[in-house]
Amino acid sequence: MSNQHLRFLRRTLLGGMAGAAAGALLRPLLAHADTGAAPQRLLLIHRPCGSSSLSNGRWFPTGGTTGWTSSPLLSSFTDGKIASLQDQMVVFKGLSNARNQNWLGDAHGSGLLGMMTPPNRDSGPSSWPQSSAATPSSRADPNSKTITAGDQSIDQFLLSQIPALRGPPCPVPSVQLAASTESADQTADWHALRCLSYARAANGGQARPLWPEPSPAAAMKNYFGAAMMNLTPAQLARLTAQNKSVLDFVLGGLSAMKAQVPKSVLPKLQTNADAIRQLEMNLAAQAGGMTCAAPTFPGGPFTPSPPMFSAPSGQGGYTNVGKLDEETYPMWKQHKEIIKTMFMCDLTRVVTFSFAYGNSGIHFQNGVLKDPELAGKYSTPNGTPISNPNNHHDISHGVGAGAGDAQYIIDKYYCDMTAGLLAEMGSTPDIGGGSLLDNTLTIFFSEVSDGNAHGAVDMPILMFGGKFLKMKGGSYLQLGNPASAGQFQPNGHYSKGPAPYVSDLWVTIAQAWGLKSMTTYGDPGWNTGPIGGLFG
Repeated sequence: MSNQHLRFLRRTLLGGMAGAAAGALLRPLLAHADTGAAPQRLLLIHRPCGSSSLSNGRWFPTGGTTGWTSSPLLSSFTDGKIASLQDQMVVFKGLSNARNQNWLGDAHGSGLLGMMTPPNRDSGPSSWPQSSAATPSSRADPNSKTITAGDQSIDQFLLSQIPALRGPPCPVPSVQLAASTESADQTADWHALRCLSYARAANGGQARPLWPEPSPAAAMKNYFGAAMMNLTPAQLARLTAQNKSVLDFVLGGLSAMKAQVPKSVLPKLQTNADAIRQLEMNLAAQAGGMTCAAPTFPGGPFTPSPPMFSAPSGQGGYTNVGKLDEETYPMWKQHKEIIKTMFMCDLTRVVTFSFAYGNSGIHFQNGVLKDPELAGKYSTPNGTPISNPNNHHDISHGVGAGAGDAQYIIDKYYCDMTAGLLAEMGSTPDIGGGSLLDNTLTIFFSEVSDGNAHGAVDMPILMFGGKFLKMKGGSYLQLGNPASAGQFQPNGHYSKGPAPYVSDLWVTIAQAWGLKSMTTYGDPGWNTGPIGGLFG
């Protein structure tokens, strides 16, 4: 069975239907048949506002590089109640964000830019570029919200450089999602706070923000909609009800196809079709009858209420966010399924997801944790329930009674949600071998370390999966210079944290992915070399 004939079969079966339902459902089978390799993916998950748990034993584990003991927060990923991923994860300590604390600009926006985009040369307070739409007053504001990226973000860079991330190619090059309507508010030019992803401008101009989609209903329409899939909802329902072979559906017009090819090709064409049918049967058997189909939700895809934004107040949070507090959890539950399905169907191989942006106005005591599925489940390690009615951003700055405990509970919620997704990916067989998690390099991070100080040292970063890169799962990498650790506590005063930097992490990942010529990411002043001990 030659690759040439498989490519011909792909074109014939899917001609004109790259985004069609049948094409989507067959994609992983055809991709594996053509290459014989499992997909390779990148998933970046962002939680906002850092933590206050970095210096009190609630975040960092104890022990050495291997065999370490999990902390209360990291137990979400390791204790088996939600996930048992210790052997599939890497914990970092001593990794600094690639930014200077004295640079002008909102610290949460600065932190997100430092994590996701090439760091700029440290040339003084105005090192960040400003959005072309910035007003003179915003440019002069030390807490400016209109700072912006100097180039494309790391997800878009890797997408452009690594063929495996582009797939056969995938119908959707990359996906940007969020579980907060605040994160998608484009009424002000504040994308540095809200966008993880930036695209390189075609004309060499300013990088273009890729705004996340917070609405599961809109995401479903964009990625699985009837128009894109070339099928009506009734057809989709009928196929699902019949449990009909996808290949049977697509090959319904095989007789018409035979008239388009030379007779000498027909035996090989039929052989290829039979081989792909066998692949489909193998996948169904391997995954317990799992089919690659658009997710369905009781009551349908969720449409969040429009946010009722008022003027910014305090640190930039909003005083009225409508029903956001009650809706962010339902949004997350559906986005989780959308992410898994898009990976399973090989519709995309690059996803960035944010739970909320850095100035998050989400309330947990009287909002998120009142959901019937969550009520009574969250407390501190000492059993104290959340008792702080302030929004997350204010809590991260120590506002209200028991702010540290409230921050821990919010952190635990985000860890639990992420662990749930990763556990499901780890138990989902992938085409070509391994699980969805094995074949997805996943990075879980925040834009700042200590939330109150907007810290840039000891960034709380976890990595999962990445088996195809030979990631050394089970590692606790304690980096940096121990002699200088005392002056660089997460809530300390500093201008530039100690090496290594997040830019060094991106170089290490890119080289493991085959980009051996990449030795720096952004300005060389923020690069000190690849991080050892991460990949085999």
